[in-house]
Amino acid sequence: MNPKDFASNERVNEIKSHWMQLKPAHKAAISIAALTLIWMLSGIFSFDLGGDVTPTVTHQTPRVQVYASKAIQHTRTVAVYGQVKADRAVSLLSKFDATVADVQVPKGSMVKEGDVIIRFQSEGRAERLAEAEARLLQAEISFDAASKLGKEGFRSKINTAGAKADLEAAMAAVATAKSNFDNATIRAPFSGIVDSIPVEVGDVVTKGRVAARIIDITRLKVTAEVAERDAGNIAVGGTSNVNLMDKRTLDGVVTYVSRASSESTRTYTVEVSVDVPDMSVAEGLTAELVLPMETVSAHIVSPAILTLNDDGQLGVKTVSDDNLVMFYPVKMVSDTRNGIWISGIGEVANFIVVGQEFVQVGQKVEAIPMLSPAEMTNGKVEGM
Repeated sequence: MNPKDFASNERVNEIKSHWMQLKPAHKAAISIAALTLIWMLSGIFSFDLGGDVTPTVTHQTPRVQVYASKAIQHTRTVAVYGQVKADRAVSLLSKFDATVADVQVPKGSMVKEGDVIIRFQSEGRAERLAEAEARLLQAEISFDAASKLGKEGFRSKINTAGAKADLEAAMAAVATAKSNFDNATIRAPFSGIVDSIPVEVGDVVTKGRVAARIIDITRLKVTAEVAERDAGNIAVGGTSNVNLMDKRTLDGVVTYVSRASSESTRTYTVEVSVDVPDMSVAEGLTAELVLPMETVSAHIVSPAILTLNDDGQLGVKTVSDDNLVMFYPVKMVSDTRNGIWISGIGEVANFIVVGQEFVQVGQKVEAIPMLSPAEMTNGKVEGM
C-alpha cells in the first residue's frame, strides 16, 4: 500500500470516529446546512408538491407617470434686443447768423406747441418788416387807382399791369421780412421735452447751427435688427412685447419691417411703436422685443422631459393607447418662462414625465396619470 493511501485512510477513519461521537441533533444541523449551501449555489431549482424541479422567473411591468396634453394654436416668437428712441425728435436750427438774446426755458423743461424757446436779437428785422408792410400799403393804393382809371379809359393797360407787378413785389417783400422776423424766435414745433440747448445768451450762432433739440416721449419706437430667416415671418401691425431692463413689460405694435438687409450684418431693421402717456421711459434705453411670427399647433412642456434617441435626435417619449412607449422627434417652436413649445406631435399626446430614461421604445408600461396638486401627498404619487 502506498504511504499516502495509508495516511488518507487513517484521516477518513478519524473523521468517521468524530462523526459517530456527535449527537443526533448536531448531525441533523450539519446535514441541513450542507443541503442549504448546495441549494444556494445552484440558485435555479425549486421543488413543487409533485417533486419536479422548475425555474422561477418574476416579471413586473414598469410604471411611468404621464401627462395628457392637447395641442393649441401658438404664435411663435423671436426675441431680439433694440434701443428705445423718441417717436418724434427735432433739432431746431438757426436760419441765419444771429446773436442769442434770450433763452426762455431751461433744458429738460416741458413745452407746448408754439412755446418760445430761444429769441435772437432783432438786428433791424422788425424795422424792415414795418417798412415792407408800408410799401405794401402804398402798392395796394396805387394798384386800386390804376385799376379804376384803366376801367374808365384814362390809363392804359400797361400802367395797370405795372401797378399790379409793384403790388406783388411788395407782398413778396413783406413775406420775406416777416419770415426773417419770425425766425428770430425759435418755437416748439410740437409738445414735448426740451432735451438740449447748446447755446447761451450772447452766443453768436451761424446759419444751420443747432440751437435746441425737442423730443416727444409720449410715443416711443424701439428699433432692432432681426436675422434674415425671421424677417419674412414678421408682419406690420402685429403686437409685440417690449421688456425693459427694470422688469416692466409694455405693449407695442410693429410699425416697420425693412425689406432691404444691411450689407455688413445681413440683418433687417424692425421698428415697434409704444405709447407711454406718462413719459416714464427715457430715450436711449435698451429693451427686449418679443416679436410675433407664424402661428402653429404646438404643445407646451417642461424642458426636463426632452430626451435623445439612439440617433441623437431631440424628442419626447409618450405612451400609446395600448401602453407602449413611443418616441417622437420634435421641433422647438419657442422658449418661454412657462415652458417650451414643441411641434411635430399629434393633437393629443401622453407625455412621460417621470421614468422616461428607464424605459425603452416599444416596451409595454403601466401609465399612471399625472395628479393635480390636491391629489399629491407629500410630493409623491401614490403607487409609484
